[in-house]
Amino acid sequence: MAPGVSSCHYRDVPPSISFSGSGFMSTYQLGVAQCFLTHTPWILRTAPQVLGASAGSLVAATVVCEISPVSIRNEMISFARQLKEFTLGPFNPSVNIFQWLEVFLKNHIPDNAHQLANGRLAVAVTRMVDRKLTIISSFDSKEDVINALLCSCFVPGYCGMMPPSYKGEYYVDGGFTSMQPSLPVPCNQILTVSPFSGDTDICPADTPSMWNMVVSGSTLKGNVANSIRIFNALFPVTVEALEKAYDSGYRDTINFLLSNDLVPYMTICEELQGLLECDQNATQTRRESDLKKQQDVEPEKEVAAPEPPPADRCEQRGTSTEQSISEPSHLGMVKNVLLTNLLACVSLFGLSGRILSQLFLPLMLSFYTTLQSRQRLENSFREAPLLVFWVWQSMRYHSLFVINIFVLSLQRNMKDRIMPFILLLNWVKVWIRLESTQKQRHTTRVLKFPSSTETATALHLHKRFISP
Repeated sequence: MAPGVSSCHYRDVPPSISFSGSGFMSTYQLGVAQCFLTHTPWILRTAPQVLGASAGSLVAATVVCEISPVSIRNEMISFARQLKEFTLGPFNPSVNIFQWLEVFLKNHIPDNAHQLANGRLAVAVTRMVDRKLTIISSFDSKEDVINALLCSCFVPGYCGMMPPSYKGEYYVDGGFTSMQPSLPVPCNQILTVSPFSGDTDICPADTPSMWNMVVSGSTLKGNVANSIRIFNALFPVTVEALEKAYDSGYRDTINFLLSNDLVPYMTICEELQGLLECDQNATQTRRESDLKKQQDVEPEKEVAAPEPPPADRCEQRGTSTEQSISEPSHLGMVKNVLLTNLLACVSLFGLSGRILSQLFLPLMLSFYTTLQSRQRLENSFREAPLLVFWVWQSMRYHSLFVINIFVLSLQRNMKDRIMPFILLLNWVKVWIRLESTQKQRHTTRVLKFPSSTETATALHLHKRFISP
């Protein structure tokens, strides 16, 4: 039995599938889905329900709406590659993950998604009012599917401050209340998938660790490998880590299928060999393309463009002037108005107009900035109380989430580590009590039955004095 694989009999009853919260590491789950589609598509097609929380809901929607997992993986890797261009990655203020996710879903979710997902796709979300887990499985339109997925993937502070809503209710990431969503059915009827090693059916096979971490009801191994995976889920360090996660998910699914005798061994070996060759070819092609790009960029930096002659400069300046005149801007109008009034007042001091225009340039820029941002400032001041409220809600959710992880992990590890000693102490107490009971019985038996000498003396006295 492969690590992380349960002993459920998946041939008897078609299992539901649950994808845990995963962040950018959802490429691991996409590899799992692709392996199922290649070798055992009946597992995905006959699943009564496909559950997902956070980024796992995107994988669940990919399975239910019959979207290619490879295309979703390529989109996520491309976005992660774009994030590497920013200083803080996804935490950069100029990066809007929520907006990218909304555009991404509108482009890939089909128009009949609500018909495919209604009653089969189960999206785990956390209700903002009372922090209760809610499973959304009823959809009336494509927009309902998109809004439910947006709610399940929204992490306050990470994706923004204003949470999305679904049918008038505010929801946030489902991972706050259920990292691995489940249904009220026996455990052997749910196939669980997670990119973090733990107690799930398909997960990375890590060595046992001394410390376990409990995250919203799911038990994860507290080792260095899992810590790196969690960090990559929020802040992808390298694009190669996401690509390796996809390949790891594919291979772990192969091990799962082999251990449960779901596919022939030779077919899997041939497919695995082909996958390794494709990975090597893709890596080599990517390296060659990157090297070619670097070689193309270096000559462009070394060779400088020749400067145009003065006449060409004059022509270019005249052309740019004509374009600026033909297309007047707000800054030009503000500059003309201010200079007309200011030059008329200050020309009495004998200063030239060029010097005055340079002196008053900071004033004009500040006036123009204030004029342009007036509406934005008004909206900011008007929405300041609402923004403070959502900031407070975000801090509260994150604080309770971290405290919950710490308390439950401490309880779980104390139970796993201290309970054996408690049971040993109880066994010692029972053994001591049993030994004392046996000693008491032996003492009572000795007092109750006298020795043979005393018995003989008593019979002699009886015959001598009592018998005739």
